[in-house]
Amino acid sequence: MMTPMAPLPSRIVRAAALAGVLAVATAGCDVRLETPPIERRTPTPTVALRDEAAVREQAVADAAEPGSVEATLAPERLAALGGVYLATPGATPSPSVSPSAAPSLADTVEAAITGALDGADAADQDDPSLAAMLRSIALSHAVIADAADVAGAAPQERAMPHVGDDAAGPWAPHDGTAVSASRLAELAVAHDRAAFAYEVAAAKASGKERERALARERIHAQRAAAILALPGVEDDRASLYDVPPAGMDTPAERAASEIAIETDLAGRYAALIDGASTADLAWILDASYDAWMQAASLTGFDATTIPALPGLAVQP
Repeated sequence: MMTPMAPLPSRIVRAAALAGVLAVATAGCDVRLETPPIERRTPTPTVALRDEAAVREQAVADAAEPGSVEATLAPERLAALGGVYLATPGATPSPSVSPSAAPSLADTVEAAITGALDGADAADQDDPSLAAMLRSIALSHAVIADAADVAGAAPQERAMPHVGDDAAGPWAPHDGTAVSASRLAELAVAHDRAAFAYEVAAAKASGKERERALARERIHAQRAAAILALPGVEDDRASLYDVPPAGMDTPAERAASEIAIETDLAGRYAALIDGASTADLAWILDASYDAWMQAASLTGFDATTIPALPGLAVQP
């Protein structure tokens, strides 16, 4: 008769079970070690340009005084750019790094202007829409930065910083421009209408106001003539135009009318930024900036009317 086998001690059972668990765990580790790590995506050049622009706009927003024009417009530009991308959200700076002084608004705006213009040149081939947005951003910053400096100043042609030159511009299209003849004809009429309005203002004004109205009238008449001198541009000018809605009877009414005239022209030129050829960009930006500066020189100009993205309609 065979003797029944004695049960295994409990500690032996536990050891065997533990060995099985370790075997499974080890096998699992082998599988994970053989899986290649997930590669970090490298942003495309245009994505990097957009992110850099967003960082610059955030810097402007941080440096601007609450309630200022830049404090209002920088977040709009930032939203249009898609916000600031954080590669490592939640990261905290090393305690050994001492914080540097916050940059001034003037410094951040200057960096935003030059960075936007450089970024636009880099984006021209791969993302023309981004290039147009960056140039519009640069124009907005330049107008805001310089508006206060020209308040009350005498009329003169002013070129956008980092784009043109106050002595030579350019402010008018050249022979061979890619802008259509019909758009050019519209600009010629707009300048002729402006010249007529300034002539009416001069007739009703006196002293320094009259001199300044006549100076701006001559500038607009010359611009209209320069545009009409280009081949293929129809002369649609009229002999008379309606008086601007704001009126011309008092100095305040005349200033309001002139501001409306100049901001309308600034918008017309800014609308040409998107789709403009490289050869046309300088005179388009200079002409828009110049019109904004003339508006800003007049009594009653409101800087809050300066748009975040001149010439562009950005979908929310």
